[in-house]
Amino acid sequence: MKKLSYPFQPKSNRYLIPGQFWPIPLSNGTFACGRVLEVSSEYNKAFIAGLMDWIGNEPPTSEDLRGSSIIKQGDGHIKMIQETAIDGMIFGHRDLELDNLEVAYFRSQEMFEDNCMLQKGYKEIRPITKEEHQKYNTLSTWGYGVIKFSAEDMFVKK
Repeated sequence: MKKLSYPFQPKSNRYLIPGQFWPIPLSNGTFACGRVLEVSSEYNKAFIAGLMDWIGNEPPTSEDLRGSSIIKQGDGHIKMIQETAIDGMIFGHRDLELDNLEVAYFRSQEMFEDNCMLQKGYKEIRPITKEEHQKYNTLSTWGYGVIKFSAEDMFVKK
């Protein structure tokens, strides 16, 4: 893989790496932060995105994200970054492991519990138990603006 320099505008998930982040400008002049949590090996435009519990007056840096946690996770399309980030750019990278962050457990999108799978990110692990079915959210596909709308709800419209 080629050496990445930041910022860059991704056109596919080819150069996405878990831990990369992008600033999300909010209506009150502050910034929220999106993160790449996992990259799909099946679809070249898909990745699991995370909304961080971080807000600032300037776009985030790696150091700013130290100790931040993930508020929400969802299946995203590369266009999410293009539509919500400053100039559609990934601004940097911070290893998820530095802050003990990882992609969440989900239940698959099967309608009936009998066919539902427990998955960690995109990886299916096994059939889900009744308790797990109640405990975990379904891995939802986010529209391009969902991460920004969620950030507005969390940080601006409190």
